[in-house]
Amino acid sequence: MADLPIPNRYTVEPNVEVRRLWVDQQIAEKEMRVKRLEADAEEIMRAQISRIKADIIMLKREVAKLYELKDDLQEYGSNEIIDMKQLENK
Repeated sequence: MADLPIPNRYTVEPNVEVRRLWVDQQIAEKEMRVKRLEADAEEIMRAQISRIKADIIMLKREVAKLYELKDDLQEYGSNEIIDMKQLENK
C-alpha cells in the first residue's frame, strides 16, 4: 500500500497537487494501520487479563482446598497413617 512504490505508468511528471494527494493517501493508510494495531493490542490485553484473572481465581480455590485439607489433618495424630484419597474426597 503506502510502502509500495507507485507504478510509473504516466508519461508526464506529477505536479504538486498530485504529490499532495499521494501523501494524503499514505497518511490515511498509516493512520488506519495505527488504529488497527491499537485495536489488536487492546484485544490481546483484554484477553490476557481475563485469562490471568481466571488463573488467579482457580489458584485461590486450590489454596483454600489445601487449607481445608490441612485442617482435616489436624484431627489425626502425628504418627497415624491415613488414606489421603479418602480425606481428599471428603
